[in-house]
Amino acid sequence: MVQQETWLIKHAVTGRSFADSRKQSFDCHLESADGVFRFTLQGLPQETAEAIVRYSGELNVFRFVTPVDDGPVVKHWYYVTPESVEYHDQTDNKLTFEAGSEIEYHPEEYWGD
Repeated sequence: MVQQETWLIKHAVTGRSFADSRKQSFDCHLESADGVFRFTLQGLPQETAEAIVRYSGELNVFRFVTPVDDGPVVKHWYYVTPESVEYHDQTDNKLTFEAGSEIEYHPEEYWGD
């Protein structure tokens, strides 16, 4: 199944958005193994990456997966492990971090008729 992913990196849950793939162009790659989710972001402005590092103790990452076949959007919510946040500005302008938990929401399970 082909899908579209939207990424949102926020300061706390309702705080300011640091990165929003609907409004900014950046690459986000996600790998998961043994219950750890590893994120690699490239293409963020330096000041954005530095703000993400500065607020590493209060980060939430949201991934919205939209199936191309008009299926329902699935929301994934990750809690970032603060000590894992690193900005590699001297080498390749890459931001990396990990999350140890994920909550997956299926909207159709929460709305009644």
